Amino acid sequence: MIFRSPFIAILIIIISAVTTLLPGLGTAPLWDEDEPKNAACTLAMLDSGDWIVPTYNGSLRVEKPPLVNWVQIVGISLFGRNEFGVRIGSACLTIGTCLLTWWIGRLLAGPFAGLLSGLVMSTCIWTAVGGRAATPDASLVFCTTMAGAIYVHAIQRSSVLQITRMHAIGIGLACGFAILAKGPVGIVLPMMAFALTAGVLHSKSIFTSYKFWICSVATSLRPLTILAVATAVALPWYVLVGLRTNGEWIRDFLLVHNAGRFMAPMEGHSGSFLYYPMILAIGLFPWSIILLAVPAHAVFLWRTNRLTSSHFRAVTFSGSWALTWIGTFAIAGTKLPGYIWPAYPAISVITALYIADWLRGRTGWEKLIFRSMTSEKAADLVMNIGWLALAAVGICLTTSIPLVLQKIAPGNEWLGLLGLLPIIAAAAAFLLQRRGHAGLAIGALTTFSILFVATLGGLVSVRLARHQGTSTLLATLSPSAREGNWASIKTPRPSLVFYTQKNVDKLESISASIEHLRTNPSAKLVVEADELPAILPHIPAGFGILCEKPGSIDMGLAIIGRIDTENTHSLAQSPPSY
Repeated sequence: MIFRSPFIAILIIIISAVTTLLPGLGTAPLWDEDEPKNAACTLAMLDSGDWIVPTYNGSLRVEKPPLVNWVQIVGISLFGRNEFGVRIGSACLTIGTCLLTWWIGRLLAGPFAGLLSGLVMSTCIWTAVGGRAATPDASLVFCTTMAGAIYVHAIQRSSVLQITRMHAIGIGLACGFAILAKGPVGIVLPMMAFALTAGVLHSKSIFTSYKFWICSVATSLRPLTILAVATAVALPWYVLVGLRTNGEWIRDFLLVHNAGRFMAPMEGHSGSFLYYPMILAIGLFPWSIILLAVPAHAVFLWRTNRLTSSHFRAVTFSGSWALTWIGTFAIAGTKLPGYIWPAYPAISVITALYIADWLRGRTGWEKLIFRSMTSEKAADLVMNIGWLALAAVGICLTTSIPLVLQKIAPGNEWLGLLGLLPIIAAAAAFLLQRRGHAGLAIGALTTFSILFVATLGGLVSVRLARHQGTSTLLATLSPSAREGNWASIKTPRPSLVFYTQKNVDKLESISASIEHLRTNPSAKLVVEADELPAILPHIPAGFGILCEKPGSIDMGLAIIGRIDTENTHSLAQSPPSY
């Protein structure tokens, strides 16, 4: 069949990933907070020529290692200091992740499941969100998935479970760059997943004692080789940044942004134990319509000894990998949706395995629930429930999107029509399945997935991004009007730092803001809408509101600066314009 050709499969996955990631990539303004902060840090590296010490807005930035900045430097050098330049690196790495997911699925479960694995990964919502974002997540996911793919290549068919030295070197290289992407998590969690996988695989082998089993698991991974190679890749930069900052970067990064984030919520990012199951249901959509069926199928295969050798390794690796990432961050204090994105490749593989088995009539757990039905009818009923869930999501989107956008982004209520896509897809898939064309039903779901996530990125994100941040506000200023000494009451928004490409001072009070205007003839002051009534009566003569952005997704903003007194009167005694 056509999907057996790796070249055709690669082409299909690249097309689906490109369609998901590239529309609107350079059109939507950067989203506060992380995107412009990373991009501003990258510009600071470029302008200073210092690629070692990360800085943001004139201060040391300790939140992230520099791999994301190095990737963005390449993009900016090729495509300019714009949204496309800072995002294209993430998009390219995500395309690579989708291909690695296909490779893992192909190695573990065959060509068809491999193709489905790549399609699930490339067309889910979180790939469309995280894959186009100017953040370290795409770099981390690519590197960790590369490590996982090399490990799978080592164990997929060999009767000897010990990985080779070359595989260990490859894993070490991938984990080393993962450490440069996001710190120790880049090697700790992959090694935990490998150890869990090896432990299960070795449990099926003959061993004489518990100690012998532990020793076999440990030595099969060649941990010293992996650690040595990863250290050789990552340690030089960590040593240099530690020396250049007198240990401040290392101390704050490890203690605050690693241990601190794990131990307690930071910046209001907390959640219950159910946080990540809910996030996964959203992030994996539309494939999450069978999210509950996937683990049920895996457990059924395991408990009934229906696992073939390839299925056994697919379920073992995918389950170990997903449980490691999701389980670790489920008990962490700080929770964010992107933290479990590295688990998506494994979840995509196990999802593809269920779909492939369903199409071949090789499932059976459904009959345990629907005892009065045949196995085939019970399996079809489960998938019909999935189509019903897809249609229900479409109905919710059609009714809720206009109501929400009426408040936060007026004029975009028509985006509620997006909800018609899942309704149409659900109806088409249901009819195709009922007429005996189950493969075409999955094809309809795949086509819908591509259209849906492409529309989210190419249209919805572009429309909504213009209702937040400062790019639209600054677009009304001429290049000469952007010059001067910039300051902001309260903490400056990262988008302001990026789009002005200047350091923006933080002023603690209105009196400090007035002094800033009086002492700097070219001063620019960014004010939130609720601060305007208090500051306008006190601004010096010759200053006024240069431009305003009404409140929508975020607070309204205004820029105060020197105005042309011949054409515009001072607003010192004028009421706010809104």
